[in-house]
Amino acid sequence: MQVVFWGTRGSIPVSGPKYVEFGGNTPCLQIRLESVSDALIIDSGSGIRELGLQLARSADLHSRAVHLFLTHAHWDHIQGFPFFVPAYIPSFKLGIYCTKDARLILENQMRTPFFPVGLDVMLAKREFHLLTPSEGVQIGEATVRHIPLPHPQESTAFRIDERGHSIVFATDTEHSPGQLNEALAEFAAGADILIYDAQYTSEEYKAGKQGWGHSTFAEAIRLAEAAGVRRLVLYSHDPGHDDEMLKAIETAAARERPGTISARDGLVLDPAQL
Repeated sequence: MQVVFWGTRGSIPVSGPKYVEFGGNTPCLQIRLESVSDALIIDSGSGIRELGLQLARSADLHSRAVHLFLTHAHWDHIQGFPFFVPAYIPSFKLGIYCTKDARLILENQMRTPFFPVGLDVMLAKREFHLLTPSEGVQIGEATVRHIPLPHPQESTAFRIDERGHSIVFATDTEHSPGQLNEALAEFAAGADILIYDAQYTSEEYKAGKQGWGHSTFAEAIRLAEAAGVRRLVLYSHDPGHDDEMLKAIETAAARERPGTISARDGLVLDPAQL
């Protein structure tokens, strides 16, 4: 199992020479499974466009079944969906999973006057799955589980377990000052990789970002320690944080918890090789 980062930025895409190392696409992860050649994707921010192009180019090398899990419906997590090429190809099968009504969300996103064509022009076979609180999804030998996260209109954390390895994706989420999210710590317990919302520094959070739905690298470390995860990956980078600042955050976090890294567009991690 591998996790591939196609988009790591929160709120809005960014571009320019100050963002070359970490990238500027909004959230999109690909989980490459060992037991099946289906594509497992989490979130459809702007990063899903490049992923879709790769899946279309390599269609003969995989099953053409795509499982897209959406954490929530905020714009940065769905804005790339209308540009996801496999959704327009009849030979692809697209399953969309969300704790909210994903069909309604995506139909509204592509409705006039917001987009020139509607969801109905997508020719892939589509199935929408409304996730219930205790439901797990089986894809090959992998199990995908979820829990709610504190965030405006609520977000969702996902955990993927396959063949003795595990990846947890927990963004967007806000911690309560001085309080550990015990449910998330239990959910992430023993994971090989925890990808966690670290959009703000502690100083930014205290200076007016409370209630905005995001967390800090200090809280990420506290949670990772409580959950006993092997590798912590900082995620959902603020659009105002350029490469220089993200490297400084990464260095500070790694000083407190060795091995901690900040996610970069294009980064590939394999839990078996940590």
